Amino acid sequence: MNAKHLQKNLAPLLLSLGLTLSGQSQAGILTIDNFSHSQTVFDDGGSAGSSSDTVSALTGTDLSNATRTFIAEASGTRLANTTEIVSGGNQLIISNDGRSAGGASILWNFDPLDLTAHGNAILLEVLTIDLGVNVEMVANGSSSSGTQTFTSNNNYLISFSNFTDPAVFANLHSFRLNFTGPEKWDGQFRLLTTTTPVPVPAAFGLMGSALLGFIAVSRRKSLS
Repeated sequence: MNAKHLQKNLAPLLLSLGLTLSGQSQAGILTIDNFSHSQTVFDDGGSAGSSSDTVSALTGTDLSNATRTFIAEASGTRLANTTEIVSGGNQLIISNDGRSAGGASILWNFDPLDLTAHGNAILLEVLTIDLGVNVEMVANGSSSSGTQTFTSNNNYLISFSNFTDPAVFANLHSFRLNFTGPEKWDGQFRLLTTTTPVPVPAAFGLMGSALLGFIAVSRRKSLS
């Protein structure tokens, strides 16, 4: 096979390989919650403690026999201090009024499963978030991701290996998100899934560099 013929056929080959890698990066993803199931909980500073609401037979999830509990607790003691958690229309919305720096938690309970068969990280798709909001993920009630702070409006990704006990993901039966923030913090989220991060863009870049290099060498040879 001459260089010109090989050059002609190499590009489709690399593209095919790249699409295969891209497909592999999405394989086995499990949706914890797409927030399509409607639910609301509201708490105000005029009542002591938190307010909660639980839905059974949760929809919009790949989990079996899943329930979901919203827990909201407004800060301060004024009746007008409010914290609200709302789900529906593929969005989770958490909001605080101007005097509340309340906490919000979302807890899922479900049949045990091996989450490592579906990925090695948790991805929370963030639509909007106030900077300075803290988030903690807790698996099986004890394995914590640690508290981390949102510093930009990007998706939140954390590897199983970052949890205090990564082994729980092989037999996971509960998962929790804990949010805290400054006064009047708000956030909107779209999807919570497992994922396996793969440097697909880097792979495509490497393929492109190889192809360009091959083309350059082929052209030099044809000119000599």
